[in-house]
Amino acid sequence: MTARPKIRKIVDKLPLYVLYKPMGASIENIETESLTIEEMEALKLKDGHNIKQTEAAKQMGISRSTFQRLLQSARRKIATSLMQGKAIKFEGGNYIAHKNLISSKCTSGNYHFFVKKEDAGDKEYKLSNIKCPKCNKRLIDFK
Repeated sequence: MTARPKIRKIVDKLPLYVLYKPMGASIENIETESLTIEEMEALKLKDGHNIKQTEAAKQMGISRSTFQRLLQSARRKIATSLMQGKAIKFEGGNYIAHKNLISSKCTSGNYHFFVKKEDAGDKEYKLSNIKCPKCNKRLIDFK
């Protein structure tokens, strides 16, 4: 049995900093916990902007249950890091930067996103298969 392909999530902005650590601690002497870029995006949308999970999931081009898993994972990692004095590093993940997308609305008013082919280059983007409930077209596709 093969694993399901990882779906790229839409991320609005990358974090300004890649590492947070306890004040006064040397990075060489403390453990590090890694948060993926999409975990940070989930935290930003839900906890930072107070957006409902269903809407936040749509903005990231993923299902609500996937969004919930990202959010739980990020919160667990941050809580563990704070309680154990670990540094938090933002790295990796499986995402598409919002600047690489073209957005448009369908006739029913839902946003659809398109990856620009010139930005995709020779990379094979694995895009979400989630469809618009109104027009039944994929929410994320190539343009």
